[in-house]
Amino acid sequence: MVPMLLRLQRKCNAEWFRQSTVLTLKASSFLFSVLTVPAQSDDSSGDEKLSFALDELVKKRSHYLSSGHVAQTLRCLRRRPAIAFAYFRDTESIGFNHDLSTYSEIIQILSHARQRKMLVCLFFELVSRIKTGNIDILPLIDHLRRSCTNSHALSFASDCLIMAYIDCHDRQMTMELFSHLCSLGFVPSGWSCNVLLKFLADSGESDMVVAAYEQMKCFHLTLDVHTLDIVTRSLFQAKRVDKAIKVWAEMIEMGVKPDTHAYSTFVFGLCSFGKYDLAYAALREINRERVPFGAMAYNKVMEGLCKENRLEEAETVLENMTKQGYAADVYSYSYLIQSYCKMGNLLKALDHYDAMVSHGIEINSHIVSYLLQCLRKLRMTSQAIEHFQKFRESGVHLDGVVFNIAMAAYCELGNMVEAVMLLNEMKGAGLAPDTIHYTCLIDGYCQKGEIQNARQVFDEMLKTNIKPDIVTYNILVSGFCKRGLFLEAYDLIDHMRDQGLEPSSLTYGVMIDGFCRGGNVCDAEVLLYIGRNSRIDNIEVMYSAMVCGYLHSGSTDDACAIFVKSVLEGNIVDPFSCAKLISNLCKEGNLKVASTVCSMMLENNVVPDAISYSKLISAYCKAGDTKNARFWFDDMKERGHSADVILYTLLMNAYCKCGEVQEACNLFDLMIHAGIKPDIVAFTVLLDGHLKELLRKGWQNSAKEGRSFTLRAKTKQLLSTMKEMKMELDVPCYTVLIDGQCKAEFLEEARGLFDEMLQKGLAPDVQAYTTLINGYCSQGEIEKAEDLLQEMEDRGMKPDVLFFSVLNKKKNEI
Repeated sequence: MVPMLLRLQRKCNAEWFRQSTVLTLKASSFLFSVLTVPAQSDDSSGDEKLSFALDELVKKRSHYLSSGHVAQTLRCLRRRPAIAFAYFRDTESIGFNHDLSTYSEIIQILSHARQRKMLVCLFFELVSRIKTGNIDILPLIDHLRRSCTNSHALSFASDCLIMAYIDCHDRQMTMELFSHLCSLGFVPSGWSCNVLLKFLADSGESDMVVAAYEQMKCFHLTLDVHTLDIVTRSLFQAKRVDKAIKVWAEMIEMGVKPDTHAYSTFVFGLCSFGKYDLAYAALREINRERVPFGAMAYNKVMEGLCKENRLEEAETVLENMTKQGYAADVYSYSYLIQSYCKMGNLLKALDHYDAMVSHGIEINSHIVSYLLQCLRKLRMTSQAIEHFQKFRESGVHLDGVVFNIAMAAYCELGNMVEAVMLLNEMKGAGLAPDTIHYTCLIDGYCQKGEIQNARQVFDEMLKTNIKPDIVTYNILVSGFCKRGLFLEAYDLIDHMRDQGLEPSSLTYGVMIDGFCRGGNVCDAEVLLYIGRNSRIDNIEVMYSAMVCGYLHSGSTDDACAIFVKSVLEGNIVDPFSCAKLISNLCKEGNLKVASTVCSMMLENNVVPDAISYSKLISAYCKAGDTKNARFWFDDMKERGHSADVILYTLLMNAYCKCGEVQEACNLFDLMIHAGIKPDIVAFTVLLDGHLKELLRKGWQNSAKEGRSFTLRAKTKQLLSTMKEMKMELDVPCYTVLIDGQCKAEFLEEARGLFDEMLQKGLAPDVQAYTTLINGYCSQGEIEKAEDLLQEMEDRGMKPDVLFFSVLNKKKNEI
């Protein structure tokens, strides 16, 4: 900056000497003589003698200049700003000290003439003197405000002064000056306001940016779209998201219309901090206002929506993007394909893949890996291999990740020959296999039981200087243990230590699991003992492995004991092992211990998973213990798990079997209020419960008309609700209704229901036939019972021995 100012000064001085004739007419004769002495001298003694003479003359005569005389001369040169500025400099160079009036005069001249460079140069020198304490700018500004009547000139002067302060790189002084200018009535232009804001923003001072913005707003200065962009960008960089949103809303209310840059800043900032709702709303506003917007911003919003699994909205963004004339790129489709693959929605992922290909967008290895992983996740391993082969044949560049997925798929199918061939193909294509690829092969051989081949791959890995990681060792150790090669497992642990890797709790856990699966529970117990005494981190991993190991070997009691021991030591086993333990206990009917396990988990802030709750509730329902079943059912919901219609139905059925039909009805209402739609099984359970309740209350002693009324009243409401839900009766539901009619001695109605079932194309099962046959037998209509029995046998159904004994008994009674 300083060299530029010196060049500008020399240029002004040259202009002054070229115009010396004009100056002699308007300036004082004294000044004229001073300035023309060097021009008239023809002394040949050289530049040094001339310079000395001039200096002596300046020293003798500079004190004769007055402030009024200089100011008057400047006013005479108002129409010649360059000459005026040169005159101002020359008077200063001969020792004249300018005061407020002369400074004010030259500032006004340069402001009227819009001479920004000269005025910034002048202010820069003044600001530099301020820094050394030689002058105060504020009296000059105040004098200028009182002496200048042109508001445009004052605004221009304030702009140049702000620029000079910025060039001094002093943020605090610049802010203070800006505040003084505003308080004195100066109105900086919108351009200089933005220059100041950018200066503050570039220094990372978001507080000062906000303070300057608030002051500009307070003094009603011109704020435009550039202001909006600068302030919001600074706030986002400072992670002040809420303030950025507030400023955006304020400026929109002021009437500022965002442009492409401002919208991009806002949308990218919102997405960076997870404010995808607002980003999506801003994008809709952009579309409505038809503001030109790059594809990158659309992709950013799509990426955010996909992260939150709001894929339908992301698809809408893609659709709007193309409607606005922007071509979707590989990233646009990649986000959607990746998200649908993670959700396991292969059809939607393939739809977007097809759309991508149809638009001529070249796919990459990342998209290939998403699709292949999705196929493997859906257990479509063979299809994953087929797609891999198609991608490979199409010439798409496939990276190491894709090859690893394909190798894992071949390993999963037990086709180790193809997996090894892929590894060699990688090498031939210039792709260097890494630890993950070799570990994949080792795992495949271990899963297949070919432990020697796994060891050979491990040895090859070492020969090629590829270092195994903890996962590699754990897989191989587990393989050795499962095959009963316990000494080899210990040797591998020693090798692991030699490589600088210390076995972790997971390593020991893998060994414990392998020992148990290999039938060597004793060594597993020894390993757990060693781990407890050596104070290995995450000892709960070893406890979890031991619990699963005992369960695998059929020792549920030992698994419970080690679980309790771990809890007492403050090392709760993992939820998976707990769930497995609870499941085994429920299968064995040991519900009290299963409940104790759940309670101990909860006491240690570990919430059982929904499956564990379901199994425990189901076991209590099967045992007829509705009190404990309901306790764990309510606890499950309180812990944040949602019960499905199957679990509700199980508990309702348990209530009905215990004669607590009203509790079943209450639970049915709770299910409806929870927004869970009952299925036909739930209605069937309630119908059956109502009928059995009537029987228990001795309704057969009442008049037949009364029984009919009671029966119809009890079933009408449920059947009506089923009809409203457009729910069709199935065979079990018809069977329950037929049983109710039979026990109420309404055989014709029962037969009518049976025929209705046939007319609907439903095939009665053994239970349906048996129910109606029993109804006929109970009323002594043996011939109808035998006819129905014959029909049943013609359909290939055979009743059990107990049924025949009942039928023969009824015949003998008759």
